[in-house]
Amino acid sequence: MKRLALAGLAALIVILALLAYREVRRGREVVEARITVNTSKLLGRFKDLRGVNCGPLSPRGWDTTRSLNLTDYYVELGIRVIRFHDLHMADDLDIIFPNPDADPCNPASYSFSALDENVEAAQRVAKVIILRIGFDWHDPPKNRPHVNLNKLASVVKHIVLHYAKGWANGYRYHNILWEIWNEPDIDRFWALSAQEYFRLYETLAKAVKRADPEAMVGGPTIAYNLTFLEEFLNYTRSRGVPLDFVSWHAYSTNPRDIVERARRVREIMVKYGYEELPSVLDEWNYWWNKEPWDFFRGPTVAAFQTSTLIWLQDAPVDIAVLYRGDAWNWGGMFYADGRPGKPFYAWLAFKRLIEGTVRVEAGVEGYELAVAAGLAPNGSLYVLISNHGDLSVRYRLELDEEFRVIKALVVDANQDLSSVDACDGLTCVIGPHAVQLLELERPSGQ
Repeated sequence: MKRLALAGLAALIVILALLAYREVRRGREVVEARITVNTSKLLGRFKDLRGVNCGPLSPRGWDTTRSLNLTDYYVELGIRVIRFHDLHMADDLDIIFPNPDADPCNPASYSFSALDENVEAAQRVAKVIILRIGFDWHDPPKNRPHVNLNKLASVVKHIVLHYAKGWANGYRYHNILWEIWNEPDIDRFWALSAQEYFRLYETLAKAVKRADPEAMVGGPTIAYNLTFLEEFLNYTRSRGVPLDFVSWHAYSTNPRDIVERARRVREIMVKYGYEELPSVLDEWNYWWNKEPWDFFRGPTVAAFQTSTLIWLQDAPVDIAVLYRGDAWNWGGMFYADGRPGKPFYAWLAFKRLIEGTVRVEAGVEGYELAVAAGLAPNGSLYVLISNHGDLSVRYRLELDEEFRVIKALVVDANQDLSSVDACDGLTCVIGPHAVQLLELERPSGQ
């Protein structure tokens, strides 16, 4: 009997230990941190990194029919860059120029209507449009040109003429970045050699410039291969190939990885004499490759994205474009029924931080929170805190001037940028996978 009792007690201890561990992982354990804000150290304007792939006309989940119009939400977020890739049945080269035997100089050879509709909607929202020349993700893949290179150059020239010079009942847009292909460093998008991509890029970049000498053209839009990037930049530099921006992609579960990749890309750009060109991160997000796809609409991804946006403020990136901003299952901010997910509210907090404020120095010790602070013209101070970790954090705000917290807005599993009682004086608590926006004001009379 005694042995049975001891065995039962041991089992109970193990169960209690496991339950305690689960509670810790849920954020019940609270760690300490210190956040410092120096309002006398002005850092200038925030870098506006509000870019997304696709939208505001949106599919629902995996349904490629764009039956949602998210324009009002995009305007509310202040989206400034929209890139078109994976705009299924609209932006593939064989959709725009469907008959390989057709005359590329004849407007009747083109089908612009689906892409036109999306570009028009994006122009009503964004300041910059990125148009990818190539193919979307397909299974089996479309990973090589559907016409010969000389003919493709003519096709691309006329696509640019359509959007920049009014050709074929087109437009006169001057805010489009032309991107040659997508992720040619992986088989999914490019089945040929690296050198064949470099020749494709050279031929098509020159075609873009023939259509519109003022147009900006760039690439190589790598998935991950920095050696491919080095070889590409060596090729363009040695041959004097037009290159107006360098584009690349990054996915991870750790925001620090995105920042580190930005630094590595910039180092390579400097090595080949391209330090003055914009570095364009035009796909990034949390890496998640299994169901449930609505994980992308949850608090873990919202906190990851906010931490990334904060840390990219000090990284060598000029444009950042999330994959994606719409209701596509993989990566989108919105549910298939059009409801905003948690990332929408986190981006809204980021908007409130950066619009109309001057960035001031902010730092953190004790736990890896992402922190940024901005001073408004009326003297209010905004502090954005993102906790992409698993633990709750109690932090003490240390300021170089006297302020008091008047509002704490929270995005987490239960709140959608809602006001909560998170602070006692200048001591506050933020839960795991959560975002907080604090508004502070000086005492009356100051």
